[in-house]
Amino acid sequence: MASAYDNRPPETKPVSELISDALGQFSRLVRNEVALARAEMTDKAKQVARGGAMLGLAAFVALPALGVLMLALAAGLHELGLAWSLSYLITAVVGFVIAGMLAMVGMSRLKAEALVPSRTINQLHRDVGTMKEHM
Repeated sequence: MASAYDNRPPETKPVSELISDALGQFSRLVRNEVALARAEMTDKAKQVARGGAMLGLAAFVALPALGVLMLALAAGLHELGLAWSLSYLITAVVGFVIAGMLAMVGMSRLKAEALVPSRTINQLHRDVGTMKEHM
């Protein structure tokens, strides 16, 4: 909303208009920060979706190969003189240990800290600091 005082320096504007200008600027700042947060969270969601899709595809491709590899490991242990049942048991334990380690790595990459909108938070801290300097 334009007024007759818009072109005058701030020191000659009435206090009510200065307050109105400050509130308008604050409102625009909040809208811009919300837009930044929305854009950053959209980027983070896309990143998670791409990561999940890649993990799903990797599992789809790796499962048959892993099955054959586990059978080969069991056969190798049997060739070393172990009974088939013990060979399969050892192979299963090795598989579970590897799966557990992979799950821990995957979970650490999907923790909430990795999805925090850090750019928006940093910008908000800068905005608050700037506002404090000018108050």
